[in-house]
Amino acid sequence: MQVADLDTNLLIYGETGTGKDFWVNYLHQNSTHAHILNLHCGDVPENLLESEWFGYRKGAFTGAEANYEGKWQKAEGGILFLNQIDLLSLNLQSKLLRIIERKKYYPLGSAEETSINARFIFSCDDDIQQKVRDGRFREDLYYRISAYQVWVPPLRERKNDIFPLLSFFAKQKKLELELDKKAIAMLTDYSWRGNIREVENFIASAAIGNDRLTSSNVFDLIKTSHDFFETIKGREMTLQQLEMSYIQYLMRKYKSKVKVAKILQISRKSLYNKLNKTTRRVDPIVEP
Repeated sequence: MQVADLDTNLLIYGETGTGKDFWVNYLHQNSTHAHILNLHCGDVPENLLESEWFGYRKGAFTGAEANYEGKWQKAEGGILFLNQIDLLSLNLQSKLLRIIERKKYYPLGSAEETSINARFIFSCDDDIQQKVRDGRFREDLYYRISAYQVWVPPLRERKNDIFPLLSFFAKQKKLELELDKKAIAMLTDYSWRGNIREVENFIASAAIGNDRLTSSNVFDLIKTSHDFFETIKGREMTLQQLEMSYIQYLMRKYKSKVKVAKILQISRKSLYNKLNKTTRRVDPIVEP
């Protein structure tokens, strides 16, 4: 990629779920940077953000019993990815502007600046320019972080990427794809309103209890995957939690062990075992 090893600030923007994290990681894999630090700007409360990011010196505040270098230092010599920078308050945006310009910052309680030698990459939703016009995002910071911009279009505008993405996530889950042309066309024509996030969720759902995805199961999985995605979007889940939630969701939706076992491509005995392992309580089941 042409932008992989540039030292210029890079802004990646697009709809929610279009895979901005995915593309930043892909960019890192194709760069010479040894490591990447992904910091989500909405993960830490504002009153703790500066101490978490920039560190502090012993005695800087009550409870600061030792020096703490801060998370930013972990990006030294690599890539510092500030994910969803548009979530920062105007106050923090003002401070960040000076830091990005100089690549230096003050740890809390320190009179000496700390330098950061890292490549800055930022992400935001695709309404960032509207936020600038509304005064919710500083115009000077926007121009500072967007020297080079990459827009990530939604999947509905890049259908040729859908099957490669399905294959990529299937390989991660060790899931074999045994699909005919009709099934591939169905997957390609599906809207994927949740973008890459929904594709990943679809494959994770297909991989629960299975080592392959066949054409005969694609339709049921598309329908249930989309509905399930709508119920869990925005939540962080381990694969084990996802499996438990997905099975419970299918039970509530179909109330049939036969139907659920068919969707999961497993026997009813295997389904019983999973129910016993994943939860102590499920909704009443009505056999067909």
